[in-house]
Formats: sequence, C-alpha cells, structure tokens
Amino acid sequence: MIRIAALALTGLAALALTACGTGERERDAAGVVERFHAALERDDGAGACEELGEETRSELESKEERPCEEAILTLGLPKGARPVNPRVYETSAAVDLAEGGTDFLDEESQGWTISAAGCEPTAPEQPYDCELKG
Repeated sequence: MIRIAALALTGLAALALTACGTGERERDAAGVVERFHAALERDDGAGACEELGEETRSELESKEERPCEEAILTLGLPKGARPVNPRVYETSAAVDLAEGGTDFLDEESQGWTISAAGCEPTAPEQPYDCELKG
C-alpha cells in the first residue's frame, strides 16, 4: 500500500474554495470517480486508465510491469463504487465512495484526473493507505 499524507489534505482543506462554481467542480470530480469505477465494473481497463493522471498511470505501469489497461484490473479496486461527498481544495479533490474508501484527484489542463484510488484512512490526522497512487 502507498501512503498519501492526510496532513497535506488537512492543509488543503483550509484553502477550500468557497466561491461560485465550487459545486460544479465537485460534480465534475465526482463524475470522473463514477466513470472510473464504472469502467472497472465492466472490466474496461482502457476506460479506467483514461481517468488516471499521467503520473499515476506511469507509476502503475512501472510497478506492475505491464500496460495500464491490464494492470488496473488486477488491483482489486472497488468496481461500480458510487461517489459521495466530493470536496474540492484549490486544484485537488477528495471523493468518498459510498461503499467505503476515498479517491483523490488533481485538476489538470484537460480536467480532473485520479491521482490515488482505493485509499483508506489509517487513523485521524495520519496518512491514507492507497492501492493506487502516482
């Protein structure tokens, strides 16, 4: 498992956007998470990989020593998970899954992409353990 710093997320929370448009950005981030988990449910590795950020995709291929579309299907990530409680922090987002866990996203020039998935908190104010991370 890979760790993502919860402390950094706490810091980002302090910078959360309150301006108009945040709701739309939250819906967009949740849509990426929904498409990602729907692709996993269909065993569509290529579709799931389309939702990943370049760094995350590269890290997965390097670690698993196979193409993303094959490797992503071997991780045991939740299939068909439903996004709930999306939160936008400047150019990052966290989206909880109704079935448990959290996915993290980064906003890039083409829109939101998944930077970490299959994440579970280890303890309050501690890093998350993630199945997939760039």
